[in-house]
Formats: sequence, structure tokens, C-alpha cells
Amino acid sequence: MVSFREVLGKHDVVHDSFGCLYDALSDSLTLAEAALAVERGNEKVREKNDADRYRDRLHSKLFNFLKSIIYDDRDPRFDDAQAVMRIVNETGNPTRLPENAQSAVMTTLGNRLEPMRARLEAIGAQSIVDDMMDANRQFIRIESELREILTAQKLDVAPASMSAVRKQIDPLYRSIVAAINGYMNIPSKADTCRELVVETNVLVARYEALLAARKRERQEKQPKTEACEVCG
Repeated sequence: MVSFREVLGKHDVVHDSFGCLYDALSDSLTLAEAALAVERGNEKVREKNDADRYRDRLHSKLFNFLKSIIYDDRDPRFDDAQAVMRIVNETGNPTRLPENAQSAVMTTLGNRLEPMRARLEAIGAQSIVDDMMDANRQFIRIESELREILTAQKLDVAPASMSAVRKQIDPLYRSIVAAINGYMNIPSKADTCRELVVETNVLVARYEALLAARKRERQEKQPKTEACEVCG
């Protein structure tokens, strides 16, 4: 729709003959951009919460793994696990802190454990630490992206939902297409719309090709099942 608006905006016949429809489409697309921004923000919040829960679970996994070794003082990994647990306890439990503080404390924990890589590998905990630190970095990245989205919105009022905006855009699109087709049926007006029709058809063809490519991609990703012969 944005590309369609750009095509329309280049032609005088649009502004001269059905400018009100063009303006209405532009207003609806502005609402659509705001609605999409809110949807992206909501999705990013869910992504952030998932990332936060995952890094919490990995911290608990490390703590419980170390505790399972320390419970047995005859375990050959006992000394190494105890040394690692000492740092974990000294650093504190980041999962009980606010998200920003948790990110900082978990980063500190990773930095403090880095010199103990040999001991972590000896007890089989290095992969847990690596996963935990990667999850923490992922959370920090997602949180930063969410802040950028929220800053860009700066909305004074809550926008309409995207489905509601589509209900405005679809009839406007059909009305504009009908108006163009109507002009093409008038011999004296047809020349003024001919280039507009060509550009619009090119845009539609490109969009249909994109949809077809996405459909093929989804079909290729679907698992293939072999037909089974029924034996009686």
C-alpha cells in the first residue's frame, strides 16, 4: 500500500481528480504505521520476557549443577565445583534483581568465571556458563531494540489495531482502482491514466511474485511425508 501511494503521488491526475481518496489513503497508512509499531513493540516485549526467563533458568541450572557435585565431598570434581560456587555466591543471585541490574550482575559473574575456564571444563559446567552468558547478551540486545521501538513511537493516543486499519485501507484501495479504471473507459481521459496503470500493474505483479515466492518457501520447509500403501 505504501508503494501504491508512492505511485499515485507521482501523477497529477490523481491529485486533480481523486485527491480526496489519495489523502484518505495517506491518512490510513499513517495510522497503519503507528499500529504496526505498537504490534512490533508488543512482540518485542514477549521476546524480551522469554529471553529473561531463559537466562534465569540457565543461572539456576548452573547453581543446581554445582550444588549436586558439592553434596558429595568424595566427588573428584568437589574442589573445583566448590571454587566455582564460591564465586557464584559472592556475586549474588541476579535472578532476584530488576532486569537492568540483573544484566550487569550476570555480566560480572561471567567476567569473574572467565579465569576459571579450566575448572569449569573439568567439572563439565563450561557449556552451561557459555549458554548463560549468551542468553544474557541476547536479552541485552532485545531490551535495547525494545527501547528504540518505544522511543520512536512517542504516541499521544493509542492507535487503532492493524486489523481495524486494514478495514479502512482495503475499500479505499478498491475505490481508487475503480476510479482509475473509470477514467480509462473515457477516451478523453485514458491517456492521462495510461502511465499510472502501467506502473500500478508492475507493482501488483511484483507483489504477487513475492507472495508466490514466500508460498514456495513455506512449502519447501514443510516436512515431506511418504505415502503408505494400505495392506489388507
